[in-house]
Amino acid sequence: MKLKILFLCLLLNDLSYAQDFLQDISFYFNYTNTSKLFLQPKSSDPVVRATYNELRDIYSFSCEIRFRILESVFFGLWGEFMQKTFTNKNINFGAFSTDTKDGYRIFPVEVSLYYFLPFSTDKFKFYMGGGAGIYFANYIREIENITAVNNRVNLGYGIQVSVILDYIIYNFISLRTQIRFRDPEIDMKNKYSNNTVTIGNRTYKITMQNFDTKVNVDGITFSVGISCKL
Repeated sequence: MKLKILFLCLLLNDLSYAQDFLQDISFYFNYTNTSKLFLQPKSSDPVVRATYNELRDIYSFSCEIRFRILESVFFGLWGEFMQKTFTNKNINFGAFSTDTKDGYRIFPVEVSLYYFLPFSTDKFKFYMGGGAGIYFANYIREIENITAVNNRVNLGYGIQVSVILDYIIYNFISLRTQIRFRDPEIDMKNKYSNNTVTIGNRTYKITMQNFDTKVNVDGITFSVGISCKL
């Protein structure tokens, strides 16, 4: 009987610790103001190598789970999905020129440490954080009946910093806003899904060799979402 009581006390203590450790989960809608897509980053011509298309107004969704480490220190695990495309006019492929749909798809996974700022109030909670991220990326290109496919898992790494404001709606739920600064670059290796493309009534041969592209998300990310205390 005494062993059962001891076991129950230890279990309740573990559950209480787990509740304190697992702090909250947040769901965000994000806006990133700018990014760069390099279509020939390995060109021998330095001018061509440095040429990029600026892609603005990127919208994305993300989720973050936070854990309490110390009284005022939290660990966060962030996952996000972002995608941006545009119409690239009159691209020259040698034997023909045509419009293409170009862009990228990125899956950021970031870890952060957040510090609870002491000037917070009962209704407004302020945090400052920073950490690192791994960024999985795919290049998007569509030309009539063919697409670009990725030859490998395209990975990038980087650091990020953020500032967060919580407005407490109820004890267990808050409106969370955030500004995040990051600057990852991801190199992407690609090839075409087919070696011919049909434009109108004519079919053209297109090279199947690998080609390189690169994306740089260097803009500021503004986030707004709901945080639920666990």
